[in-house]
Amino acid sequence: GLSALALTGILWGSLGLVVRLLQDRGESTPAIAFWRLACASVVLIPLLGLGTVRDLLRKVCRPGRLLAVALASLAFQLFYFFSVQDVGVAVATLISLGLAPVAATAAEALVARSRPPLRTVVVLALALAGLALVTGGAAPNAQVAPHPVRGVVEAILCALAYAVATMWSAPLARRLGPLAVTFVSATVGAVALLPVVAVIGWQVPRTWPIVGGVLWLGLVATVIAYGLFYFGLRSTPG
Repeated sequence: GLSALALTGILWGSLGLVVRLLQDRGESTPAIAFWRLACASVVLIPLLGLGTVRDLLRKVCRPGRLLAVALASLAFQLFYFFSVQDVGVAVATLISLGLAPVAATAAEALVARSRPPLRTVVVLALALAGLALVTGGAAPNAQVAPHPVRGVVEAILCALAYAVATMWSAPLARRLGPLAVTFVSATVGAVALLPVVAVIGWQVPRTWPIVGGVLWLGLVATVIAYGLFYFGLRSTPG
């Protein structure tokens, strides 16, 4: 489980770079997110089979944990993409993926009504100190981080949504399987973004760099990475 989650982190580390490259080529953030999720959904249908897909779509139509995980996943994706645009890849990634374990640990301690172990507190304190050193050591470059304050707030919101999705998705991954949860998250996210991209413009990928970026986001950073993520959560605490 830990190996799968570590590999997920490596693959997600490329996500911010590819998104920023697409943004610099004029692609809007909602359109990038939509095509990424639509690509992942289409690829996962033959992998799961039509029967499984129909069952999953019926389940997600009933409001519950599965739908909540899908919406939380969409929220942390969008907040992360906007944060990358406003404050740069490094700061957005460090805050989003660094703050989420802190939020999850605090939530688990509140639910259990017990203090987290001292070792956990020390590790989190060191992580926060590292984040402060990396993100606060120098004035942000205006070209890389045109809206640093807004970007940091978006990264914090991304981390909170990421923590919620992580804690709620573990039992679903054990019960339904990693690819099933990935498919539902991608499909719900794509459907939720449909009216947005219909209004602002579809921006269908046409050039090879943009097509390649979308395929990377959909296949590697979603199908493979999320599959590994939910696989790791089956045996590893959130």
